Amino acid sequence: MGYKLDKADIDIVRYLWDGRTPYSEIAGKVGLTTNTVRNRVNNMLEKGVLQIISLVDPGAVEGHSSAFIGFKIVPQKVIKAGDQIAALKGVVGAVTVTGRFDIMAVVMFNDKHSFTRFLNEELQKVDGLLSMETFFAVGGKTWQLRYVL
Repeated sequence: MGYKLDKADIDIVRYLWDGRTPYSEIAGKVGLTTNTVRNRVNNMLEKGVLQIISLVDPGAVEGHSSAFIGFKIVPQKVIKAGDQIAALKGVVGAVTVTGRFDIMAVVMFNDKHSFTRFLNEELQKVDGLLSMETFFAVGGKTWQLRYVL
């Protein structure tokens, strides 16, 4: 990636939390001009270190659920498997981690894309999968996801 956020970038991101805060308001709070805030946001967007997106509470959408899934992968296939998992239908995000799993993913399900369908159709696309463990989200006041289904 190469781009590192500095203190001014981080201050700007803090005020972009809801994605609708005007740049002029952010500028006043972080001590920069409106144009500087706009340029910094555009630069972070261009470099791929920032996305301004909408989020949804999956529990608030009829028939939807979400889960954290930990994957154990054949050691020499972790990077390739990570890319494959990230591309699966329903996957909101996937990262390589330390600990008992090699990869953790957040996955969204609904009536048409069920957990069973994910197991039977999507996971067949992952090379080197040894095992997995699923943790269904059952609540949380701040649990929101990018809608991917």
